[in-house]
Amino acid sequence: MELTKHKNILLKNGTIIDIVNGKSYKKDLLIKDGKIIELGKVNSKKEYHIINCKNKFITQSFIDIGTNFKFPGIGDQESLETGSLAALSGGYTKICMTSNSDNLLDNPEILQFIKEKSSTIPINIYPIGTVTKNRDGLELTEMGLMSKNGAVAFYDGFKSIMNSQVLRYGLEYSKMFNIPIMNHPEDYNFVNNGVINESSLSNSLGLNGNPTIAESIMIDRDLKISNYVNGKIHIPNVTCRDSLKIIENYKKINKLISCQVSPHHLYFNDSYLSDFDTNFKVCPPYRSETDRLSLVKAVKKGLIDCIASNHDPHRTDDKEKDFNNAEFGIIGLETAFAVTNTVLSKENVSLVKILELFSKNPSKIMNIELNEIKVNSKSELVVVDPNQKWKFSADDIYSKSSNTPFLNKSLIGKVNYTINENILFG
Repeated sequence: MELTKHKNILLKNGTIIDIVNGKSYKKDLLIKDGKIIELGKVNSKKEYHIINCKNKFITQSFIDIGTNFKFPGIGDQESLETGSLAALSGGYTKICMTSNSDNLLDNPEILQFIKEKSSTIPINIYPIGTVTKNRDGLELTEMGLMSKNGAVAFYDGFKSIMNSQVLRYGLEYSKMFNIPIMNHPEDYNFVNNGVINESSLSNSLGLNGNPTIAESIMIDRDLKISNYVNGKIHIPNVTCRDSLKIIENYKKINKLISCQVSPHHLYFNDSYLSDFDTNFKVCPPYRSETDRLSLVKAVKKGLIDCIASNHDPHRTDDKEKDFNNAEFGIIGLETAFAVTNTVLSKENVSLVKILELFSKNPSKIMNIELNEIKVNSKSELVVVDPNQKWKFSADDIYSKSSNTPFLNKSLIGKVNYTINENILFG
């Protein structure tokens, strides 16, 4: 796959799925200068870059609300350029960028800097500012100014806000801008340096366990506070059955709640860690098979609102350590759709439902406009083949890092092309 620019792009013989209005139909689609100019039977011309989409589906490109490009940073884990290619290969043209201690997004000036630096890359960046300064969980950031500078949400990344009053103030303040607060769902008092799911396996491996109660008790607290102040909250990284029960109960009384799951938590359970492969070390950890199946069921019934890649690149030497000292996290943009489709298609989840998890639903959560597929709309599109069987290899990695447990895994469903106005990746 490569990135090219074309004045005219003609998508022929495909089935269009317009996720915005729920319509599906077979038509050719002609793009000129980054806009859709014709829908219908379009005659081929030599000046058109023609893509045969027979047996493929054309739909809105994806939005990810859980990507860390390690930017600003030193650039040895990821860069805006390599991250953009990873995003495009996975069907994403809009990325909501998170931060950690190495690339803090905790002030309006840094968001302005990101806006300027990302103006020339082939995707659209929407920064997620931190809730607290320096992610220390103590003092709120300048949310108002950060909102004006493009923040679409507030999130301290993989560092939980343990102080309940601080979370309350953050939720109350963010209401002024109709922006969701996110909080990593782990109570550190229960995590207790756990590196995998607490179970008989963690005991047999001699590794500290992270129990599901560490997650569920934090989610229960956060939703209680959110419900009390009527704040907008989005729960990231849900992994277990007990958390889902709590979320379901609160969703019955509060329409401002949403939640997400990662593709890798739908795919793997904790048994994959038995050989100490650090590419399976993620935060939060993989849970039991019962929990994994509960996540799949929750997606099917609509309890989980969207899929987030949790793309978290790391240097090879930071992963090639003993399990306790290796970094948490995997790259996920390149594989997110394929992994999700592999799991859910076997559960008879429709392609439309899967696509909504990647575009329509995250657009609603983050208040990001999703274009309809109609004449004069910007062309932000993907061409997918949900039935294509393929094996993910090192050649499919466009990130600067390669920390993934999906190498050589057989997957079902592939993003063949991603279009962002006049940019074509495929």
